[in-house]
Amino acid sequence: MVTGLLISQTTPTAANAAYFKTGKVHSQTPSSWQGNWYSYVNGHICVTHINKYSVTQTYKGDTHSLFRSNWKGYKKLAVAKVLNSSKYTFNALAQHAYQSDGGWRITHRTINHQKVRVLRDYHGSGGYVDLFRAPVYKTYAK
Repeated sequence: MVTGLLISQTTPTAANAAYFKTGKVHSQTPSSWQGNWYSYVNGHICVTHINKYSVTQTYKGDTHSLFRSNWKGYKKLAVAKVLNSSKYTFNALAQHAYQSDGGWRITHRTINHQKVRVLRDYHGSGGYVDLFRAPVYKTYAK
């Protein structure tokens, strides 16, 4: 579990987000989440890059920033635990469903009788995509 991983050098504040009810908001990603996470989407590798102050994705050679700590509004990196859930959000400032990232969490998935640690990216519709620390060539999603 990722309990206690949200460490920030700035003073955390309570979130006033309308979409997710969250705990304290942090301006940095958890250190155990940082690095590259891989998924396989429509026949192509998608790499999610998480560093201390931003979350970006590279897909088909194009890199797109999802959240950054120096941005304003709902795309500002604002990491918080979603209350009454095991999920975290990168954009605790989202006010509407279409602005929300759906939530993320570290969990485990069994593949070929091996327990593998994954970063699960949830969608608003209840589905998810599992991201791995090494490239994968099969889609692991619901």
